[in-house]
Amino acid sequence: MTHDVFISYSSKDKNVVDEICNLFSIYSITYWRDTNEVHMGGKFMEDIVDAINASSIVLFISSVDSNHSIYTAKEVAFAFNAGKYIIPYKIDDSSFSKNLQFVMTDLNCINATPYSQQKAELLIHDILSLLRGERHKEMHKTHKREYIDVEKWDEPGNRIWRYLRKIFQDK
Repeated sequence: MTHDVFISYSSKDKNVVDEICNLFSIYSITYWRDTNEVHMGGKFMEDIVDAINASSIVLFISSVDSNHSIYTAKEVAFAFNAGKYIIPYKIDDSSFSKNLQFVMTDLNCINATPYSQQKAELLIHDILSLLRGERHKEMHKTHKREYIDVEKWDEPGNRIWRYLRKIFQDK
C-alpha cells in the first residue's frame, strides 16, 4: 500500500504527531506512522522499510527526543539512501545529533517553534503543494546512492569499469 507521507518521530512527541495526523486525515493525505501495536510479531524493521519505500515524502518530527533516537536516525538515513523527499519539521530548538547532521546539512528545515496548530496547517499546505508537484524546484529530493557490488566491479557492462577504463586510457 502506498502512502503520501512516512512520519519519523519519537514516541515522546505523540501528541504533536496525533495533531498532524488529524490534519492529514482532514486533507486526505495518506500517511504511515509507527505505533507500538503495529509490529508485535517482531517484524518492525521490515514494516518500516516497506513503509518508507511506499511513501513519497518522509516527515521527520525534529525534537530533543527524536534527534537522539537511533531509530529515527536510521529511518532518515534509509530515506536519504532511497532518494525520498525529507522534510525536517522542528518542534523545539534542539540541534540535530551527529547521527542526523550529515543528512540534514543540505535540507531546508521547517521551523515550527514554538509548535502550534497554525504552524501544522502551514506544513500541510507545503506537503500538498509538494505532492501536486508545485514546489519541486524549492524542495530537493535526496539523491539515491548507488553502491558497487565488488564481486562484479570488473564486468564489462559495469559503469564503474567503463569509468575506470576511460580514466586510465586517457593517461
